Formats: sequence, structure tokens, C-alpha cells
Amino acid sequence: MFTFKQTLQDLVRHPFRTLLVSILIAVLMVASAGIYAMSMDVRHTIVEIEGTHSINAYLLAGLDQTSIQTLLEQMQKDEAVARAEYVSPADGLKKLETQYPQFASVFSDLTHNPIPPLIRVYPVSMQGITGLAAELRSLAGVQSVEYDESSVQGMANANVFVHSLLLYMLVLASFLFIAGFCLMAFSIINGKRKETAVLSVVGASSLQVLLSTPAHLVAVWALASVLFAVVLPSVIRYSTTRLKASFSWVTPEPAGVVYAGAASAVVLASLACLLLACVIATLLAYRIDEEQRREETLLE
Repeated sequence: MFTFKQTLQDLVRHPFRTLLVSILIAVLMVASAGIYAMSMDVRHTIVEIEGTHSINAYLLAGLDQTSIQTLLEQMQKDEAVARAEYVSPADGLKKLETQYPQFASVFSDLTHNPIPPLIRVYPVSMQGITGLAAELRSLAGVQSVEYDESSVQGMANANVFVHSLLLYMLVLASFLFIAGFCLMAFSIINGKRKETAVLSVVGASSLQVLLSTPAHLVAVWALASVLFAVVLPSVIRYSTTRLKASFSWVTPEPAGVVYAGAASAVVLASLACLLLACVIATLLAYRIDEEQRREETLLE
């Protein structure tokens, strides 16, 4: 109770410092959460894009419908396959006519349909697409297998980049959190050297004196977290709006999911940094308290 009361009194005595530091920490938290939220949206976008990738398994000409149906069912049972669909030569030609209407006269002059029958296979994950393609090539009745290797590699590189960016952001934010809390702790301890001596005279125990600085840090962190929780929804709405404007065909993550993920990650990371800073601040306060006692002993 004594430590809590002293912390509140110190916060009231220095409102500008308390508000300024709280805002700075909140800004850092919002910036970190904004990057985290955008990374969630980017990863979700990559998953959406990956879901459109498929492997085209071209079948041998002359296969009867029974053989084609057997192949289709065999592919659908594969655990690495999300879904598979048969595309007949007629459907393939019709799709080409829809995609390239400028060549309508060319398509109408064809004496026979050059489009081979194929089964379009959508893999569960892009990571195993190479192995799945090899499995499809080995099936009887499959003439060739094709997929966009450069696009798949691009998606893999994008995933690596997003994870690397997120890791870099968390490390940088953690360093800034710890550095900010420690600088604030040093400022508080240095400014309360005379007050510490007075507290000791009026009967405060050494533990109460040492805990006053960590309690101050916790109070400032709590205030910053409240500001962070209030501002973060606006940042997430902006991020979602930009995602929709850039990729109109992508369905963004629900705002609630993004908010919960970004808020929990940043709050937990900042809390861990706060605990570490509190340990450092307590040790620093203990060291300064020992120096003060040594000076008093020498003066006596």
C-alpha cells in the first residue's frame, strides 16, 4: 500500500513527464502492432493467392470417361490435394475463347479441338507442390504435369520475407522497449535520490524504497497500454482499407482477429521487456542506495 501510494503521488507531481513517456511508449506499441497487423494481412493475402495455384495434369488423348473418373478419384484421395477437377477439351477451349475474345475468329475456324483433357489439382500447401507434381507424373494416363514454378517460388520468398520482417520488428521493438524503460528508470532513480533518503528516515523499509521505481514503470506501462488499446483499432482499419484497395479480390482477416493477434503479441512483448527493465531498475536502485549509505558513513 505504501509503494502504491508513493507511486501515485510521484505520478501526480510529474504529470508532464508521465504523460510524455506514456505517449512515447504507446506510440512504439502502436507502431509495432501496426507492423504486426500488416504482416498478418500480408500472410493472409499470400495464403489467398496460394489457394489459386494449381497443377495441370494433362491426360493422354483417347482416355475413356471411366479411366478419367478413376484418375480423378485417385487424385482427390491424396492427402496433399485440397481438391481436383476435370476440365474437358470443350471446357478448355471455351475458357480460352472467354479469355481471348480478340481471337474469336481463329477459334471458330478450328477444324478440331487442340486442347488436351486435363485434371486441375489444387495442393493443400505450396511447400509440397514439387513432390505432388512428381506423384502426378507417375500416374498411368498422365501425359505431362505443369505448374507455375516461378510464381510458387515467389510466394515462398514472400513468406520468408514477411517472417524475417516480423522477427526483425519484434527484436527492434524489444530493444527499444527495454532501452526506454531503463532510461526512464535511471531518470526516476536519479531524481529521487534525496526523496529516497527521506523515505528511509520516515520509516520506509529498504524493500519499499526499492520497489517504488518498478511500481512507477508498471504504472506508466499500464497507462501506455490503455492509450495503445484505444488507438490500435484505427490503425487496423487503415491497414485493412489499404489491403482492400490494393487487392480487391482478397478477403482480409477479420478485424477482431487482427486486433486480438496484434494486441496480444505487443502487450506480451512489452510486458516481458517491462519485467526485465524492472529487474534492472531494482538492481540500479539498490546500487545507488548502497552508494548513498556509503557516502553517509564516510560523512559521519
